[in-house]
Amino acid sequence: MVAKVSNQIPSTVSNLLGSDSGYTLVELVMVIVILGILAITVSVKWPSGLKEKAAALEFTRALRYAQHQALTREFTGAGEAWGLSVAGNRYTIRRSDGSDQAESEYVNRALPGNVAVSPGSVWFNGLGEPIDPGSGQTLAANITFTIGASTVTVFQETGYAE
Repeated sequence: MVAKVSNQIPSTVSNLLGSDSGYTLVELVMVIVILGILAITVSVKWPSGLKEKAAALEFTRALRYAQHQALTREFTGAGEAWGLSVAGNRYTIRRSDGSDQAESEYVNRALPGNVAVSPGSVWFNGLGEPIDPGSGQTLAANITFTIGASTVTVFQETGYAE
């Protein structure tokens, strides 16, 4: 006896392949609600203060560059000390007597995001120590600059900036 083979597709398979397939309104709304919850969670936990941190890192780098200038350029007296001076929210790396200055990217430069920095200056001798440009004597205290809510300190003994 020969079995008869049916050419018909079962009804459950034909329903899946028919024009009735797609997402229901309830499924679409649920996906939108879940994406909204994820977006709120990310925005609440997103780190803040990144501009101030970037400004503090750039300012620290500039201080270290000013110290490098003092270490590698001819230093014969306090007037030729290299350093960094701040006016407003801009800084310049130059000699204390104004006879020379660093490359143009370090002259009258604003910090990223125009973050405010406390006014002041720091000058380095040929050993990289912070000094008083008038007398040439090493400083008796650390120098601290305030950048937004962060601080950058130049240590009196070594001139290290952090």
